[in-house]
Formats: sequence, C-alpha cells, structure tokens
Amino acid sequence: MSFHFCSHSWEVLDTPDGTRITLTNRDLDPETAAVLVDDLLEVVLESGRPNLYLDFSEIRQLSSVVMGKLLALNTQLREHGGRLILLRLHPMVLEAFRVARLTEVLDIRVPDSSETLS
Repeated sequence: MSFHFCSHSWEVLDTPDGTRITLTNRDLDPETAAVLVDDLLEVVLESGRPNLYLDFSEIRQLSSVVMGKLLALNTQLREHGGRLILLRLHPMVLEAFRVARLTEVLDIRVPDSSETLS
C-alpha cells in the first residue's frame, strides 16, 4: 500500500455531484504543479463524488504545462465516471484556453454578467 500526501492546503467544498476547490497561484507554481493531477484526483476519489469543480477566480495567468495537466486530469476523471468543470476564469485565462482550443475539450463555465471576478 502506498501513501500519497497532498501538498496543497485547499478548502474543499462538497456539492451534490462533486467537489469544489478554489485554486491559488501557489497551487500552480512549478513545485506544486508537478503533483497537481495526483492530488486533485485523490480528493475526488476520496470524496466519492464524480465531478471536480475548479474555481479559477484567483488565477490571472496559466502556463501551458498546467493546461496540459488539466487535460490529463480531465481524462483521468472521465475514466472514473466523472468530469472536470472549470469555473470563474479570468478573461485572460479564458482567452488562453480559447487560443489553445481547449474550450472544445474542457467543460468551462463562464460567469454571467451579474457575477464579478475579484
């Protein structure tokens, strides 16, 4: 039996069909991004809820490495009957996903006009 220790101090909120986590810039730095997929997948599997909602409201830029990791996470979640849902993306981050054509692959929920990003 192997043990995996989560290197992130996330606030994890349960939803009816999944788990919601708000990411911070610290979660996406080079050291922690290396284990991002494993840590997020572990949270989902332990919760018993199939879907993972990632709140990007605190993220203003995203590297291509992290985008690749999110694609890998989406694939792994789908293999377990779930899905990755990205929430509250800053317009610059959303544009990066559009340019990379990842909006065609990932479930990205754009906030409506009544919701503001801080």
